[in-house]
Amino acid sequence: MNIALITFKANSGNDIYFELLKKALLKYTKFYVKIFYLPIFLEKLPFLIPLYLKKFNLNKFDIIHTNAEYGHFFKIKNKKLFITLHHFVLDKEYQKYTSIMQKIFHRFWLLPNLRKSLYVADKIIAVSKYTKKVVEEYFKLKNKIYVIYNGIDTTFFRPQFIKKGYKTIRLFYAGNLSKRKGFDLLPKIMSQLGNDYKLFFTTGLKGKKNINLKLNENMFYLGKLNKYQLLKEYNKCDIFLFPTRLEGFCYVVAEAMACGKPVISTNCSSIPEIVKNNKNGFLCKLNDVDDFVKKINKLSNNKRLIYNMKKINFKKINNRFNLKHMVLKYYKEYCKILNGKV
Repeated sequence: MNIALITFKANSGNDIYFELLKKALLKYTKFYVKIFYLPIFLEKLPFLIPLYLKKFNLNKFDIIHTNAEYGHFFKIKNKKLFITLHHFVLDKEYQKYTSIMQKIFHRFWLLPNLRKSLYVADKIIAVSKYTKKVVEEYFKLKNKIYVIYNGIDTTFFRPQFIKKGYKTIRLFYAGNLSKRKGFDLLPKIMSQLGNDYKLFFTTGLKGKKNINLKLNENMFYLGKLNKYQLLKEYNKCDIFLFPTRLEGFCYVVAEAMACGKPVISTNCSSIPEIVKNNKNGFLCKLNDVDDFVKKINKLSNNKRLIYNMKKINFKKINNRFNLKHMVLKYYKEYCKILNGKV
């Protein structure tokens, strides 16, 4: 079986998804797999996509697997089309954090393309139950979307022993510095926590430092990190802090868990699907700075709880969210679709 993975080069979790899917398919199956990258400007000019498809020579592939938003452009005669929903931009919660121009683009450009893609796709995959739910409700679909959680490379993201040479509690945030990710809440949280805590943060995959907020003295900017630096920072921290407002599936939370770190995040969107409150982390009320401060203090003062959460998180990601677990589900769906079973 030959699989073509087609995606826009966006420097986002979307890139990670397809790269890891290719890696897992090559490792655990006998499929031939190739990724084809499209320039990001085609998201604004998708009518030019057919010109690029001619260069790709997709004749030898059995399945085309791509993103949901423009999937219909890759519907080719005698080829099966898989599309993946990473999140849903028309989600009312997502729309709260978009500009006027983004709202116009989503409503009048992206939405018609997504609607058509959902109609022509042979298989629709969502990366979380939350994403499946909001898309099915919006488009009034019923049992057409199958959930496959993203997998984490647990051979890479794993616990490392790093000697702690400081007394303060080290918090870590990884992600783009956007309002949707809750970055604007971090200065308020750190102000209340005081100098017994230090927060180290990155700019995420896009590498854009666009901080319009006044940072506290206990906040430290690390810049854009490569995956080896990111692994080190996960392992250096005591607690992974992520006050997000919306996630389709959160790679950074799962990566931190794979490194055996307790997580404090928000009780919203897909986060509760991997973080269970009081079990392997704490879930806080949306936008509630006081709740985050309370949970951080509670966890940092309970070494036994931290130890238990570390063990649970390492085991949970290795057992349920690893690459092999993910790819075996894709293997099953690929085979079903080629055998004429939807």
